[in-house]
Amino acid sequence: MRVITWNVNSFNIRKGQIEGLLKEKRPDFLLLQETKTEKISSNIFQSMGYEIYHAGGKGRNGVAIVAKEPLEEIWVGFQGFDEEDPQAKERIIGGKRGDLYVFSIYVPNGSPVESDYFYYKIQFLYKLREFLERFFSPQECLLLGGDFNVAPGPEDVFDPVLLEGQVCFHERERKALKHLLDWGLFDALRVLYPEKRGLFTWWDYQFSAFKRNLGMRLDHIFVTAPLKEKLKEVTIDLKTRALPKPSDHAPVIADFEDKRDRAGQQG
Repeated sequence: MRVITWNVNSFNIRKGQIEGLLKEKRPDFLLLQETKTEKISSNIFQSMGYEIYHAGGKGRNGVAIVAKEPLEEIWVGFQGFDEEDPQAKERIIGGKRGDLYVFSIYVPNGSPVESDYFYYKIQFLYKLREFLERFFSPQECLLLGGDFNVAPGPEDVFDPVLLEGQVCFHERERKALKHLLDWGLFDALRVLYPEKRGLFTWWDYQFSAFKRNLGMRLDHIFVTAPLKEKLKEVTIDLKTRALPKPSDHAPVIADFEDKRDRAGQQG
């Protein structure tokens, strides 16, 4: 099983790149964030053998799940938990297939630090854990993929001294993210590469940041223990970030062992 998460920074601008990624990587699930559109036509996806589930709006948000097989259940926002948060309905979408739960998450950026928006971001992360506690179990196969807008540790930014206290690398953000993970989630990339530096997923468009690898790791795939045991590889797709007119984020790709892999090994 292959899962890709990608903040596309506008579906309409990156439409061709999304199609190319699907054709080349053939994921079982493609999780999109920051679609920046109210509606997405399903035609192009169905012609490629995929279904799309999208929750968007007129603003800068929007999340989607592109799936090879139809999903059995859909969650939008903090469904059944907090129906009063309009932003969450454009920042969280989840689906169920068999015994697997998959969510595409777009956590608020929170800039500037100490603003109301910053505290909304912190609240959002704590509320996300409450949502998981109410409806799910760490013993289930559950995956959260998306742009969490938090670099978890000093190895996840190009200069931790320079960036300490800034948005996406603030102590309160890291604490809130750790609280989420403590529910029973594992950072897929760090399961395989616990100390490796320079593995970033976001680079500013300015200052030749991508060429100089002055980035941050803000996009994550978090999994429960049953999926952790099946994890085979996690990669960051730098080739897509290097395309003309790219998103400022790179796709993150996670591969998991599935029944077909086990059958092949036994044969």
